[in-house]
Amino acid sequence: MPFREITGHRRLLELLARAARRGSLSPSLIFAGPDGVGKRVAAIALAQVMNCQTPVPLGEDPLGEDPLGEDKDACGTCASCRRIARGVHADVLLIEPGETGAIKVDQIREAIERTAYRPFEGRRRVVIIDDADAVLGEAQNALLKTLEEPPGSSSIVLITSRPDFLLPTVRSRCQLLRFGRLAPGDIALVLRRDHGYGSADAHAAASAADGSLGGALQGGSDEYVEARDAAAVLLKTVAASKDPRRRLEGA
Repeated sequence: MPFREITGHRRLLELLARAARRGSLSPSLIFAGPDGVGKRVAAIALAQVMNCQTPVPLGEDPLGEDPLGEDKDACGTCASCRRIARGVHADVLLIEPGETGAIKVDQIREAIERTAYRPFEGRRRVVIIDDADAVLGEAQNALLKTLEEPPGSSSIVLITSRPDFLLPTVRSRCQLLRFGRLAPGDIALVLRRDHGYGSADAHAAASAADGSLGGALQGGSDEYVEARDAAAVLLKTVAASKDPRRRLEGA
C-alpha cells in the first residue's frame, strides 16, 4: 500500500517520503507507537518507495516546502511494488516473532548476512523487524554493529509498541519516529472502505478502539452497536418525563 493510501499520519509519511527522495533518511529507523495504528504498513510502503520502478508524485505539500510536488511515492502497481506487498521481493526481508513469541539470534544473524550483499533485484535492501521488542537480548547485541554502520545499500526498520524494551544501545543507533493514535473518523473510513462495515457498525467500533485500527478489527462491533442503542433508548425514556423522580427511576 503506497503512502498516499495509508489513512492517518499524513505529516510523518510526507516527511518520510521527502527524506527518502533526498537520500537524507537514516538507514536505521524505529517506528514506535500503539499497536494497530499502521506502523508495519508504513514500513512496507517505505520499502516500496525505495524500490519502486515507476514512482509517482506524492501530491501537493500542505506545508508549502515542496511546491513542485517533487516528493515521490510508490506506484503500487509495478512488479517490484506488487512483490513487496506479497512478501516475496528478494531485497525486502520481514522478520517477526516465531511460535515462542521471541525473535532469536539466528533470525537476526541471517538478516545481517543478507544486508552485507548488494540488492539482487531492487535499488535498496530493506530489513523490517516487526515486534522488535521481542528480539532477545543476545540478538539485539548482535544487531548493534549493523545498526551503527549499515551497508550503504541497506536500511533496517524496527517496529515496536514498546520502544523502552529495546536496549539503550539499540535505541541510540536509530532514528525514532513516533506514530500516534488514529482518529475515530479515520478508523471508521478504513472499516467501511476496506472491511465491508456498515456506517453504524464502523463508527461504533471506531469509537471504542482507542485509536487502533487493529483494536477495532478485533473487537465486536455488534456489542458496541447494541450498547449504543440501549443508551439511546434509556436517554429517550428519561427525557420523556419532566418528573425528576421518574427520571431517576428510569435511569
